[in-house]
Amino acid sequence: MKSSDGSALFGDFPRVLLVCALGALFAVCIQPLWNLEDRWFVVTVAAVALVSISMMFAGRFSNSLLILLLFCVPLAGFKKYFFLVEDYVTWMNALGFGIIDILVAGLYVAWLFRILALRSTPMPRLEAADVWPALLVLSCLLSLPGANEPHLVLFAFQNVLLHVLVYFYVSRHFKPEHVRWLLAAIGFAIVIESVLAVVQNQFGILVGLMLDRGAGGENLNTQLYTVPGIEDVARGAGTTYDAHSLGVFMAMVAPFALVFLYSSRLPRAARAASGVLLLAALVGLAVSYSRSAWLSGALALAIGVAMLLRWRERNIVPSVAAAAVALLAAGPWLVNTVFSRLFDAPEELLAVRFEQYPVALNIWRENILFGAGAGNYVGALDRHNLDWVFNIVVHNVPLYIAAEMGLFGVVAYYGLVAATIVRLWRVVRRREEPGSRLALASLLALFVYVLDGMTDPLFREPVPYLFFWIIVGVSVALARSPHGAFSRHP
Repeated sequence: MKSSDGSALFGDFPRVLLVCALGALFAVCIQPLWNLEDRWFVVTVAAVALVSISMMFAGRFSNSLLILLLFCVPLAGFKKYFFLVEDYVTWMNALGFGIIDILVAGLYVAWLFRILALRSTPMPRLEAADVWPALLVLSCLLSLPGANEPHLVLFAFQNVLLHVLVYFYVSRHFKPEHVRWLLAAIGFAIVIESVLAVVQNQFGILVGLMLDRGAGGENLNTQLYTVPGIEDVARGAGTTYDAHSLGVFMAMVAPFALVFLYSSRLPRAARAASGVLLLAALVGLAVSYSRSAWLSGALALAIGVAMLLRWRERNIVPSVAAAAVALLAAGPWLVNTVFSRLFDAPEELLAVRFEQYPVALNIWRENILFGAGAGNYVGALDRHNLDWVFNIVVHNVPLYIAAEMGLFGVVAYYGLVAATIVRLWRVVRRREEPGSRLALASLLALFVYVLDGMTDPLFREPVPYLFFWIIVGVSVALARSPHGAFSRHP
C-alpha cells in the first residue's frame, strides 16, 4: 500500500525528472524541423509518431511494423538527400533519409524496448551467417584511407549499414506466419510497379517520379536518360530511379508468382491470382525495355519451370504449352519490339561499356586490397579516364566493387551471395511446403540480381537492393528453422 505522506511521489521523483529532461532534449533536437519543406516536415512528423506508437505497443506493433517494411519495398527510394550532388544520387552515394530509415529505427527501438524494459525478449546472438554482412560493412570502412572524398565513404557506410540492419532484423524475426505477408507484399509491389510502368510507357507521364520525389517540378515527367534507338519511347521506371532498375526488380519478383502458381496447397483463387501477378510482372518487365533484365528474367523463369518439372507439379506441362502458343501469337510484337531491342541496338551501346573496364582496373590499382573508397568511383573517373571514353560508372558489379572497396570488398560481397545461395539450396532440397517453394523463388531472384550485375552497375538502387537484403535475411530464417517448421503455414 502506498503511503499517504507523499513518499511514493518523492520516490519516483528521479524518474519523473529524467522523463522531463529527455522530453526537453527531444524538443530541442527536433526544433530544426520547422525549417524543412512542407513535404519533408509531414514525413518527419509522421515518422516521430510512428516510432512513438511502436514503443507504446512494443509487444504487438513490431510485427505490424515488419509487415509494413515488406510492403514498403517499392517506396525505398523516396528519400530526402543531403549534400546533394546529382551524379552521386544516381549511383547511390549521397546521404539520404527516407521511409525505410524510419521503419528500421522503429523496429530497433521497439526491439530494444522489449529487451531492456519489458525483458520479454532475449538479447540476440550472433550467428555464422552474420560474418559476411559484417565483412561487407568492414570493407566499406577499410576503403576510407584510400578515398579522395572521405565523406562519400561515410555516406556509403550509412547506406550499407541500414541494409545490414534490415537483414539482421528479418533474419531474427521472420517466422512461418510471415510467409503469406511476404507474398502479399510482393503481389502489392508487382501491381503498383506494373500499373505505374504502363502509365509511364503509354502516356509519357510520371516517368521521373523518383527523380522528383514529390517536389512537383520539371523532373516529374523527365526520364533520367535516353538510349540510342529508343529515344522516343517512354520507358517504364515505376518507383525506381530508372527503367533498368524497374526491369531488374520485376525480373526478381516474377519467380515468386511463377513458383506459387503451382502450389497445390493454395486455394484455386490464390493460384489464379499468382497467374495474374506473373503476367503483370512480365508486362512491367517488358515496358522497362531493359535487355539485361529481359535476359536474366527469362533465364530465371526457365530454370524455375525446369525445377517445377523436376518436382512433377500438376498442370505444369499444359501451362507451358499454352505459354508457347501465346508466344507464337505474340510473334509480330516480339519481332518488332523485343528482337529489335536486343539485336538492332547501336553497337556503341556495348562498346562504351567495355571501354570502361580498363578505367575500372586502373582505379582498382590505386589500392588493390581496399579500393579507392566506397562511393568514390565517380570522382576517380576524373583521374583515370584519360582516353576520354564515355564518362560513366563501369557496367560490371565485380569491377565496380573492386574499384571502390578492393579485393576485400569483392570477397565480402560475393561471399555473402555464395553463402545465401548455399542456404537457400539446402532449404529447396527439403521439399517442404511452402518453405522450399519460397527458397526456390528467392534463389531465382538472387540469380537475376547477380547475373544482371555483370552488365549494369545499379545493384545498389534502393528498391532491388532492399529486396536483395530481405532475401538474405529470409534465407537465414529458413535455414535456421527445423525441418517442417514452415510446412504448417500455407
